[in-house]
Amino acid sequence: MDAVGLIGSMAACVAMAGAAAVTAWRFDVASRRNRAADDYFWIVFGGVVVVAGAGAALLSVGPAWLAAAVAAASIPAAAAWAWLRHAQRGRLAEGSARGEAWADLCRRHDEVVARWVDYDVDPAKAIAFPGMHRTGDPACRPVVRALRAAGAERDAGAGPGSHGAVAAHRYEEAVMRLERAFDAAEHQVRSSGTRLPGRHRAASGRL
Repeated sequence: MDAVGLIGSMAACVAMAGAAAVTAWRFDVASRRNRAADDYFWIVFGGVVVVAGAGAALLSVGPAWLAAAVAAASIPAAAAWAWLRHAQRGRLAEGSARGEAWADLCRRHDEVVARWVDYDVDPAKAIAFPGMHRTGDPACRPVVRALRAAGAERDAGAGPGSHGAVAAHRYEEAVMRLERAFDAAEHQVRSSGTRLPGRHRAASGRL
């Protein structure tokens, strides 16, 4: 192979590898922007045309094995890079969604705890509805159990990167049970005779 053929072969090899790399980069950009399926088709089609054209040019000035070797090395490498980037982006998005779902469960859990504590720190509620914090009261016992269960599930899944699907499902179930138990206890206490007589409620309201 003379100098002209060698230079031509090298240029064609660079063109093939470069076209494959640019195609992978454009595919990655389209993936980040959530483009339509037609966009991916045309990106890949354009890359294939350029790589094929560079390969034909290489065949005209160099050996066939060289064109095959460059194609076999550059195309799978570019495709693997683009796929890994796409998969990594999907994992990051999934992790972000799980984190947001976990944060929402924690917010719901904290809201019930705040409502529960309010019956203790608010003097009027503490006097008017003592059953909400009397552990022996039938209305209170399910709330205490649900609070402990929800707290345990929250602690179990609170580590970094541990908001898996199983942990999130268990915590969601525990939070839902806590919400139902508290709503039922609140309804039972407010509608039962646990509330103090009117004159005592009036006195407690002046505290």
